Amino acid sequence: MGKVKSLIFILIFFYVLCFTTTIYADQVKVNIVYPINGSTYPITDPSPGVIKSAYFTLSFSVTCSGDHKVEWGFDSSPAIGKSMFYDQTSIQFVHKLPGGSHVFWVKSNCGENRVKFKIGK
Repeated sequence: MGKVKSLIFILIFFYVLCFTTTIYADQVKVNIVYPINGSTYPITDPSPGVIKSAYFTLSFSVTCSGDHKVEWGFDSSPAIGKSMFYDQTSIQFVHKLPGGSHVFWVKSNCGENRVKFKIGK
């Protein structure tokens, strides 16, 4: 009977821990959804090998309180896009990129983020 009481106690403990504890998490201000950091695109099986260029979809969101500005681009080049928003914006677009390694960056006056990825091998 001692094992049953221990099991019940453990189950109650985990129930209280899992369902009554407040979870604290700070939302990332600039969230790059796609591409995924460190990945190679396009995703195919078998791998496409060397690629001269490819049309590529990118997606990100920015969440800040109030009026803000955001710009985005690739590598060390100037911004290819800019926007003004209030509280939250979500951007998805297609861009033609040459094969090779790239950095996609997003900068807002409330935060920034960047990811590295490759087009082709």
